[in-house]
Amino acid sequence: MQKVGNMAKIIYSLAQNGRGHASRGYEVIRRLAEKNHQVLVLTGGDTYNPLEKALDKMKNVSIKKLPGLQFIYKENGKIDYWKTSTRNIPKIFFGNLTVNKLKKLIEEQGFDFAISDFEPYLPRAAKSKGINFMTIDNQHRIIFEKPDTHLVQPKHIPSYVVAAGVVFASHPLGNKCIVASVFKPHIKRKRIGKTGIIVVGPIIRKEVEELKEKVMKKDFVLVYAKPVLEKAILPVLAGIDEKFVMYVSNPAKMKRQKNIKYKEQSHTEFPKDLARCKAVISSAGEQLMSEALYLGKPIFLLPEGGTFEQVLNGYYVKQAGVGSFKEINKAKQEHILDFLRSLKNYNANIKKMRIKNSIGQIMKAINSELKRAAEQKRPLQMRG
Repeated sequence: MQKVGNMAKIIYSLAQNGRGHASRGYEVIRRLAEKNHQVLVLTGGDTYNPLEKALDKMKNVSIKKLPGLQFIYKENGKIDYWKTSTRNIPKIFFGNLTVNKLKKLIEEQGFDFAISDFEPYLPRAAKSKGINFMTIDNQHRIIFEKPDTHLVQPKHIPSYVVAAGVVFASHPLGNKCIVASVFKPHIKRKRIGKTGIIVVGPIIRKEVEELKEKVMKKDFVLVYAKPVLEKAILPVLAGIDEKFVMYVSNPAKMKRQKNIKYKEQSHTEFPKDLARCKAVISSAGEQLMSEALYLGKPIFLLPEGGTFEQVLNGYYVKQAGVGSFKEINKAKQEHILDFLRSLKNYNANIKKMRIKNSIGQIMKAINSELKRAAEQKRPLQMRG
């Protein structure tokens, strides 16, 4: 990877659970590549395959697999904490080895800047090697947001404590921490130590933004869940008198149902159906929630049991009156039917949100940090 002129060499890592990280990261990486910055992308798990396909043949970009933590689920969609813990022990135990490999990579290839989307190893390596870095995610809202005691029920407090602990302990902060969310949080402070905290709206992919003026409402409901949870949704949809279009990793392996049409995952076709559907049923990640609401689609979220970030998204959707939610292991047909009966009200409330794409604001913050990194590096080069 050769540096071109004054352009930067950037190393960019992404969390490995859920395709939302891939969608969000793709748009930032695409724009960096267009400016001739050289970008090495590091990720794995559910994020790797869709991102590899999206970045295929993109000039100035390469991608490598990175070890990372993975959740293990029960058949009903709830996280199996015992299996998750035991299977991730080796990765946790050898975490320092991964950090050391990244430190060596940074030194050997002379990276100027690092960006992390809720991935724990690269920030530690970047901090150790003294290169500037920033984080872009929505998870940091958990520790920076002013808590709304009326929003989250007491039963979710243990999940909140665990989530806050993971975010605080495992993800070091850089020069800037960008919190991107369609439901902008009210944060406690704008600066923590040397880190500036910036709250912005959602990151919307170019493929979705271009469909904004082509939105229509056909007679089907779009369904998505991460691959390990696809089959957990089927009992909830069975027998409902609606047309469902469900994107899955392998349509041939899915149980046939009269009311469900399966389609293979596609980063180009999915946005088109998102623009055409009348509503969305999905996992409760930030990215698809944002894109659905941006295109004016009511959404029913299915948070993973015990995942505070996703439960929080569910509460925000319900509070705003733009959809509803139920934890995936507790969802029943009646919850979906209640949601579909309320689409008229949800549509009216979505129109009031006036959601804007924040990608321009985010790229401005990145460019500012790249300029600062270049200015800090220049005196060292002059002395050399």
